[in-house]
Amino acid sequence: MELELIVQEKKDRKIIALAKRLFVDVCAGAAAGFLVAPFIAIIDRAIMENASGRNTLGSSIKAGIISCLKKPHQFICSRQFYLVYMVYSSTYITVNKVDTLSNHHNVDNQLPKFFGASIANMASCFYKDMHFTRMFGIIAPRPLPKATYGFFATRDTTTMAASFNMPDVLGSNFYEKGWIADRERAMNLAQLVSPALIQFVSTPLHLLGLDLYNRQNAGIGSRANLLMQKYSKTTLARIVRIAPAFGIGGVANRVFKQKIGQAIS
Repeated sequence: MELELIVQEKKDRKIIALAKRLFVDVCAGAAAGFLVAPFIAIIDRAIMENASGRNTLGSSIKAGIISCLKKPHQFICSRQFYLVYMVYSSTYITVNKVDTLSNHHNVDNQLPKFFGASIANMASCFYKDMHFTRMFGIIAPRPLPKATYGFFATRDTTTMAASFNMPDVLGSNFYEKGWIADRERAMNLAQLVSPALIQFVSTPLHLLGLDLYNRQNAGIGSRANLLMQKYSKTTLARIVRIAPAFGIGGVANRVFKQKIGQAIS
C-alpha cells in the first residue's frame, strides 16, 4: 500500500511539473510574440503594398513607424497588429509545447518540432496573408488562387525548418568545431543567421504568390520582370523582418522560457 502511494505521489509530481512547464510555454511564447509583432506588422504591410504597387517600400515603412510611435495604443489594437501577433505567438507557443512534451516522453524533438511549427505557422500565416493581401492590395478583394496558397505553403515550411530545426544543428556545429567557444552564443548566432539566409530562397515564392493574386492574367515574362525589379529590396526587407521574427524573437522566446520557468519553480 505504501509503495502504491509513493508511486502515485511521483506520478502526481510529474503531472504538476509538466503542467507548470506547459504554462511557462504559453507565457514565454505570448511574450515573445508581443515583443516582435509591432515591427513585423509594419514590414509585412510595406512588403504587401510594395508588391502590389500601392506604395513604395520606404514610404510604407515610414508611415507605419510614425503610426506606431504616435498612437501606440491604436496600433496595438489594430487588425494589422492582431493578425501578426496571432501568427508569431501561436508559432512560439507550439514550438515550446512540442519541446516540452518531447522531453517529457524522451523522444527526439526535431521532426515533431518541424511539423508542429509548420502547421501552426502555415495555418495562422494563411489567415493573416489572406487578410493582408486583401487589405493592402490594389484590386477588389477576391479569393486567393490555389497557386498562391502553394507558394505561401512552400515559403513557410522552408522558413520553419530554417528557424526551428537548422539553428540546433548549426549552433552545435559552431560550438563543436571550436568556431565559437561558448555554446549559448553559438546557439544564439545560429538562431539569428539561419532564418535570414533562407530568405534568398523564399522571397521569390512570396513575390510570385502575391503577383498571382494582384495580376491574375500576367504572362511569364511579366512575372519574371517583376521578380527582377523587386527581388533585392524585398529580400532585404524580409531579412530585416525575419531577424526579429525568428532570430531575436527565437532568442527572446528561449530566454523568457528559462526566466519564467526559474521564477515559478
